[in-house]
Amino acid sequence: MKKDEKHIEDLKEYIKSAESRAKYSIERFDILIISLSSGGIALSVSFFDKFESIDKNNVFYGCLFFAISLIINLLSQVTGYYANRNDIKYSNEEIRELDNKKFKKNYHKYDSYKKIFDFLTTLFNGISLVCLIVGIIFILLFIKNLNI
Repeated sequence: MKKDEKHIEDLKEYIKSAESRAKYSIERFDILIISLSSGGIALSVSFFDKFESIDKNNVFYGCLFFAISLIINLLSQVTGYYANRNDIKYSNEEIRELDNKKFKKNYHKYDSYKKIFDFLTTLFNGISLVCLIVGIIFILLFIKNLNI
């Protein structure tokens, strides 16, 4: 097998692996953030119902940060999708070039787009995680101040 043929086969396997990794990563991290933030919102709402005469500012802010975490997480879903789509486009065009087939001359732009979307996905995931943690802290502060 020639060096280019081996590289093409490696790229094809890489595409399959990238698709699988993308799916797994999005499912696991995002399911955790979505589950915990949704649970935090549900808990916050129950605190509003059960403690009518107590200052609930911490509950409000906790709920707000849980909601922000969910929204930012949704944005990371979108950027993660586009990062992986551009990664696949780049690899497919590189295969076409190595196979001496017609390819897009400016296909390296896909790699640049992938890097931008990867950065945004990582940023959004980090912000989402921080918002989740801040929401939990606000709920814990509310519980601490209950003095029950």
